[in-house]
Amino acid sequence: MKIGNSDKIMPELPEVETIRRQLEKEIKNTIIKKVVVNFSGRLNLPVKKFIRLITRKKFLAVNRRAKLLIFELSGGLKLLAHLKMTGRFVIENNSVSLSHGRRGEGLERGKHTHVVFELSSGKILVWSDFRKFGFLKLLSSIEAEKFVEKQNYGPEPLDKKFTWIKMAMCLRSKPKAKTKPHLLDQTCIAGVGNIYATEALWMAKIHPLTAVGKINDQKMRALHRSLITILKKSIICGGASADTYVDA
Repeated sequence: MKIGNSDKIMPELPEVETIRRQLEKEIKNTIIKKVVVNFSGRLNLPVKKFIRLITRKKFLAVNRRAKLLIFELSGGLKLLAHLKMTGRFVIENNSVSLSHGRRGEGLERGKHTHVVFELSSGKILVWSDFRKFGFLKLLSSIEAEKFVEKQNYGPEPLDKKFTWIKMAMCLRSKPKAKTKPHLLDQTCIAGVGNIYATEALWMAKIHPLTAVGKINDQKMRALHRSLITILKKSIICGGASADTYVDA
């Protein structure tokens, strides 16, 4: 799904969920045979320690919380990744050596490639980010749970427990706030950003600058219904191909 011209847009729930599903299909139960780090500035560990801890670990699952990707690894480890503005995870065939001297001529193994994982399946997983806002954090399961908890994410909008009443209670906690900026508050609704807040408000026929306190129950239900509809349809479409976003 393509959208029109816009300011720089961060991948939101549909884009991250699309990548999560694709990655899980490709890398689940594969083992990390080798790791090359070309840029370590967005890792939470020194390069040698990161490589030592993650090599020979198996990908058990790929989960998501809000816009955060959570790779479940063997050995009680989790790799947390945030795409931010321009982060990418791409699966490629391993046709080029992973040594620093031969990175290949493709975009994903160019100067913006941060980390390359060689997998037991014969493929490679490439992490790149030319604006360097994203991050990779290799943590123990307990550390990862604490990190996610600290983000204070709100409910997942596609969870069955996310009712219009729950959404209304959070939004109405700031009755004078403008509706669209409040929808972007990740402590209120996890994973929703500029694209899908705008689409949901348009579908519900609510002006983005309307004060939350002026939205009655009928309109609040319509907004909730529109948001769920837009997110589900966008996941089916594979997300919005805005700016530099690509799927896996």
